[in-house]
Amino acid sequence: MNALMKGQAWLFGDMLDVDWEICPYETFVQVFRARGIKNPTAEEVGQYCMIVVDPEFPKKVKKGDFIVAGETFGYGHDHDHACLAILGAGVAAVICNSCSGLFLRMALERGLPVVEYPGIRQLIDQADQIELDLVGGTIRNVTKNQQYSFVPYPKFLLDMIEAGGVLAITRKRLAATSLPA
Repeated sequence: MNALMKGQAWLFGDMLDVDWEICPYETFVQVFRARGIKNPTAEEVGQYCMIVVDPEFPKKVKKGDFIVAGETFGYGHDHDHACLAILGAGVAAVICNSCSGLFLRMALERGLPVVEYPGIRQLIDQADQIELDLVGGTIRNVTKNQQYSFVPYPKFLLDMIEAGGVLAITRKRLAATSLPA
């Protein structure tokens, strides 16, 4: 796994709901139902990532960039389409002051790293260049030459993220296991 991620910061505020701001559920359901798509890809869902807050976000964000947000990111229902939308938009990780426990669980299960660092939203400006090291436990604001430390991710979560989530790592482990006939 490339534990060191580099990208641009995209700033968002507090209390971003999974079904309203992160990926509008009504739009999501209506669009894909109308197209007859039952299981959209991450890239298809990513076209709706953060469009309520910034309608142009899916077009502006680049692969490897970061969402940097305030308090209680991802609150609301335990719908995982928000995590899928973030991944599909190309976002490498979410860095926030705090997030909902349900969102954190869903994100990790989808293979999306989330780092909670109290006060981070106030330490990073829009378009700052960021380096995130999940193994070393550091967030480095390259633009401001500042570094912040957090508890590094444990190996089992790093493995799960590298595999692409809990389903992907389970498939990988099952494929490596020989079961009796």
